[in-house]
Amino acid sequence: MPGMLRRMSMRDHIGHGSVREALVAANAGQTVHHAYLFAGPRGVGKHHMARGFIAMVNCVGDAPTDEAGRRIDSCGACRSCRRLLPADAEAPNTHPDLIPLVLEPGERALKIERVRELRRVVPFPPIEAAFRFVLIDPPEALTTPAANALLKTLEEPPSRTRFILVSSQPDAVLATITSRCQRVPFGPLQPAEVERGLMDRMDLDGPTAAAVAAMADGSIGAAMALLDDPVMLERDALVERLVGIAPGAIAPAFDLAADLVEHKASLRTLFDLLRRVYRDALLLRVGVDGSLSLPSMRDAASDPLSARYGESALMLRLGLIDETERGIARRNINLKVSLERLMVALTAHPGAEGARVGVVP
Repeated sequence: MPGMLRRMSMRDHIGHGSVREALVAANAGQTVHHAYLFAGPRGVGKHHMARGFIAMVNCVGDAPTDEAGRRIDSCGACRSCRRLLPADAEAPNTHPDLIPLVLEPGERALKIERVRELRRVVPFPPIEAAFRFVLIDPPEALTTPAANALLKTLEEPPSRTRFILVSSQPDAVLATITSRCQRVPFGPLQPAEVERGLMDRMDLDGPTAAAVAAMADGSIGAAMALLDDPVMLERDALVERLVGIAPGAIAPAFDLAADLVEHKASLRTLFDLLRRVYRDALLLRVGVDGSLSLPSMRDAASDPLSARYGESALMLRLGLIDETERGIARRNINLKVSLERLMVALTAHPGAEGARVGVVP
């Protein structure tokens, strides 16, 4: 099982080098903006980067510097750093000058009462730190009254208070709020970066980290969720069963479908896995082997499927996978029947795939 995830300083982050450099430069030049919008895909490290930046700005210890003498991180040892970067990333905040405006368990919206409480505090100077930081994650959860109340504070920010808004849906944030923030864009991580992060921080072996990273779409958060996903835990066995079904053998195809129904909560992972396996087989079929998304499954799955089916048959199967997923998600068709049709079609002889599996007769 994965170990405890620790809070990361600026140097600990995988990827986002340009973001880190921009934040270091702002701190070194004493040009830290009064409000930032950290915007990018979910789970790529925006929140952790924000905490690392806050720690660096308020560090009072012997922080590391670069050749130009700029502080490039927090020291990690002073009283401020220990509270802003606790060993357990899930530990509650204990720093008096960090105000997290986040969704509590069971909460679906950030209501105006939370913002009113914030507005009572921010006019006063920080208690200990050079700057008080308000960390809002996610700002799209603000109700309209709460967002309008926050806007008044952003329009006339207190001199020693800074705001960081962390969003994976920036277009859903009130435009008048985002216009008053300096946008800091975060992109997806490279699979190799996710893999390295998993191996360094979660004590995973290389093949497991590589397989999870390949399916995480550049998100450490998605990779963490996949570690406990039943389909990922059984991915090798499931794919081997699929590839091992003789073309046209209906009984084992039905048996596999029956087992897949048990993974109803992991259908997204299942379809993503199938899509990647058949895409890799198609790439191999056309002679492109340098961009496989699941290279660890090449010998067991992609190569045999590439040898068994031509380009048209593989493209048809990719279409059937997408069609079935859409049908289940949008038209509420019978899951068991849909998976049976899909497994029969995927394992059929080329040209004998039968009716379109995602369409209700």
